[in-house]
Amino acid sequence: MGITGSKLYENKLKIKEFVFNLRKQFNGEIDIISLGDLHGTDKYAKRYALEFGYTYREMNAPHTNKNLYSIMPESWYGKPYSNRYMFLRNNIYADYVDMCIVFGSDKKTESIIARMGKLNKKIVVLD
Repeated sequence: MGITGSKLYENKLKIKEFVFNLRKQFNGEIDIISLGDLHGTDKYAKRYALEFGYTYREMNAPHTNKNLYSIMPESWYGKPYSNRYMFLRNNIYADYVDMCIVFGSDKKTESIIARMGKLNKKIVVLD
C-alpha cells in the first residue's frame, strides 16, 4: 500500500491514526511504501509505519542516496536533480503500488493520482 502526499502536509495525528488503524482493516503483514521525502506526509508515514511494526519501504528520489529502506537498484541513485527524474519516479511509484492513500495535494500527488487513474488502481485522497 502506498502512502504519500504533500511535503507541506503536517497533520501528523491524522496520519498516525490512519496508519495505526490499518491493522484493523487488513489481516497479515502490512507493507507501506512512500516516496521517502524528508518533510510532510512521507516523513510521518515512515515514522508511524516503523513505530507500529509494519514493513516499510520507500522509492526515494534519484538525486538522493540509497538507504536501508530504498527499493530501487543502486544505479537509480546519485543523479543530479531533474524534474524529469521526479516525474519518472512518480510514474514508477504509481505502477508499483497496488493502492495509494494521499494526504494533501500538490504537483507531485496530482501526477500520481492521474497515473493511478489511468491504471484503474484504487486511490484515496484525504485532506
